[in-house]
Amino acid sequence: MGPLIRGGTERAAAATLAAFSDETYDQVMDRVREANRAEKEANPYVDKGAQITGAVAGTIPAIMAAPAAFGAGGGSLVLRSGISGLTGAGIGGADAAVRHDGDPTAIRDGAYWGGLFGLGGPIAGKAIGAGARSLVDALRARTAAKVAGMDPQAFAYFRRAVTDDGLDASTLPRRLKEMGPEAIPADLGPNLQKQAGALAATPGEAQATIRNALTDRQAGANARIGQTIDETMGPNVVPSEVRAGIEANQDSFSPLYREVFRGARPYDMAPIAEAMEADISRLRGPAQARLRQVRDMLNVANSNVLSTDPGVMFQTRQAIDGLLKTEIDPKAIATLMEARQMLDDGLTRAVPRIKELDAGFSELARQDEALTRGQQVLDSGRTAPRPSELAAEVEQGVQPQGMQIGPSAAPLRLSQGARAEIDRIVGTNSNDIAAMNKLIKGEGDWNRARLSTLFGPEKADQLFKVLENERIYADTVNTVTRNSETAARIAAQNELGGGAGSFGVKEAFKAGGFLGAARSAAIDKADDIVKALISSNTGNVTRQSLAQALIGEQREKLVEGLVKAQGMGTTPALVDPVVKALLLNAGTARTR
Repeated sequence: MGPLIRGGTERAAAATLAAFSDETYDQVMDRVREANRAEKEANPYVDKGAQITGAVAGTIPAIMAAPAAFGAGGGSLVLRSGISGLTGAGIGGADAAVRHDGDPTAIRDGAYWGGLFGLGGPIAGKAIGAGARSLVDALRARTAAKVAGMDPQAFAYFRRAVTDDGLDASTLPRRLKEMGPEAIPADLGPNLQKQAGALAATPGEAQATIRNALTDRQAGANARIGQTIDETMGPNVVPSEVRAGIEANQDSFSPLYREVFRGARPYDMAPIAEAMEADISRLRGPAQARLRQVRDMLNVANSNVLSTDPGVMFQTRQAIDGLLKTEIDPKAIATLMEARQMLDDGLTRAVPRIKELDAGFSELARQDEALTRGQQVLDSGRTAPRPSELAAEVEQGVQPQGMQIGPSAAPLRLSQGARAEIDRIVGTNSNDIAAMNKLIKGEGDWNRARLSTLFGPEKADQLFKVLENERIYADTVNTVTRNSETAARIAAQNELGGGAGSFGVKEAFKAGGFLGAARSAAIDKADDIVKALISSNTGNVTRQSLAQALIGEQREKLVEGLVKAQGMGTTPALVDPVVKALLLNAGTARTR
């Protein structure tokens, strides 16, 4: 289009000049052409440069608009080169036709050279793009390392591990925040842990930095867990002390019971005794024996005379409560409960005020039972309540019974029992975070649901989150220590000449086929960095810089550096179209 536009402009100018002068149109055109020729001969390099610049600038938009037509689409390199060659031949032939007034020879040459240079466009674009990418990456990496406050080589190692662990500048700080203020980058993935393990195996300042950071953090694990438990579940209680307090409160009811029986009138217990005797005559086995035992308790001491003292009914009822604690026969339990109810009804009629005392005493008994039940909440056996059962127990437990006024404290005792059990688990597993995790969190979701019922979902989630974070911290220590010891042994073996033969991709393919070879290549990729870190060729400055990054020093700067490094490994957008435009127009330039 350039020659057509230029020719049209020249002809319009010649017509205008001819109209306002004595020269003819042809004379003006000859003078314009002569001036252009003289200008080109006087400035050949400027002329050639202007032609190439104009041609390249004009071709770039076409390449960006239709990349597939210039060999930048999908398919193999051979296919894309063929497409680019055809496009180049078309452009070269068309350009020659315009510039040489349709001369067949010029068109043939233009198509030939345009196709030849177009054929090499994808190959040259790939090669030059790789070089441009490497140059841009080197500059960007150095800038990013400076922003991160790291040694450039150390930053390259760190960024490689972050990328291989599936992290980036946005996910890394988010993951660290989720894992708590004690989290460090070495917690976030196996590649970062491998690097920490390599540094922990190599004598020097970096080794001390890694080991001291992990040791200090691990030393505070139990304190952090204990603080979280106190914040979410309240201060610890000792069950025996709580139970002693409950029993002391129950003992305080003894003088009150004596007071209500003082002045009580005799009560006819014959209907109760006759009902028991009728049941004794038809029952057999443990139920009969227990009921006969209770019936005998209603007599005056050391006689067969039925007592009329309401106090005897009260003491017999207390004795039945004691028998129920040890009885296992279902029929005997049912019989004792029926007998107790008859005595309780009789006491209500004989001593009306007794039900007020019974309500307070029974509340304390419910609290004692709830304290024991709470210690079974985290069990995994048959005695442990299901989440739905525990929720029903809490709902029922809070309701007042009998003449009790106000809600029951049974749910509080349930939670205190569970809190005491958690303290027992922590105390007996303080050196094994994994075991502590397993016992508190359990295998499924039941423990989370149970603790949510007793303490609330938010507090249960907070506790479980802290426990999971501490488990990850402990895994990092174990992994780094294990890796460092392995690396140290390998280094020592190699130094003494006793290192084992390598197991490479070829051996992995023999053992596991293509998948085995792929896994081996991926592992070797990370192992190359580990070997570099423990080798004498890697300086202490690089190791120390990487160690500080792995333990999370100046994590804000690390994130800023990773942001600066984003886009590394990608070819700059204009490289490919500029290279193709230069090649295509290099062909057409030969025919101009």
